[in-house]
Amino acid sequence: MDLSGSERSAFSPAGQDGVLEKVFEVIPPTNRYLVDLGAGDGISGSCSRNLIANHGWRGLLVEPDPEAAAQLAGHYQGNASVRTLEAGIYPGDIEIQLARAGVPRDLDLLIVKLSSNDWYVWRAIVDFRPKVVQIEYNAAFLPPQTMVIEYHPLNYWDGTLYFGASIQSLYELGKSKGYELVAVNFRGVNLFFVDRQYYERFHIKDNSRQRLYRPYNYNAPLTPDRLSVVMTEDHHAAPPTEDIVPDEVRIERRFRLDR
Repeated sequence: MDLSGSERSAFSPAGQDGVLEKVFEVIPPTNRYLVDLGAGDGISGSCSRNLIANHGWRGLLVEPDPEAAAQLAGHYQGNASVRTLEAGIYPGDIEIQLARAGVPRDLDLLIVKLSSNDWYVWRAIVDFRPKVVQIEYNAAFLPPQTMVIEYHPLNYWDGTLYFGASIQSLYELGKSKGYELVAVNFRGVNLFFVDRQYYERFHIKDNSRQRLYRPYNYNAPLTPDRLSVVMTEDHHAAPPTEDIVPDEVRIERRFRLDR
């Protein structure tokens, strides 16, 4: 099954809505419950809005940015099936946040789109078992290169190539957690994993990261104004490290190529 042919967008920025609809045709949802980490304003570029508005899903939508979180709360005001939360998203307390919000342990979908510490947050979610995980990846690092940015609680995306993790690192993390990769969206932004027990339903002969990998293919390219990527002869990315000082807080931005 080639899920790339299912891409379409009702609210999502790059075909994610259609992929999720198709995935949940193959895996019927249990409780139609989702968690969206990095939900933005809940409408513009949202990967959860279509399921909530058009398919009757419930969920927890978390956004750390105060302005976006206020818009998010306003968009879902009066909707008893959706809980919005303005909060930082950290691996240290993510499961506490989910438990406090009443998220079911067997939720159907987890969306992680932080453009920063995505790998660390997914790794920390252990007691909650989503059937499907949609997560951002950094397409600047071709498989089989591993890369996860150095963890810092104040990591954020500044428009450069410094964010997230490579497809290889997320693939290996998914495997260790009992998930299989089933799709990568055409624009090279999101990976879609399913719980291993459902993988055979997709009839995918080869789900290797080399076959499913897609390069970044957005209209507006990433701007490596502060951080450049140099491709080596074996087609691996070899970025330098750089120190960036935002608002008096020193964050040493460093790629970890051993994960």
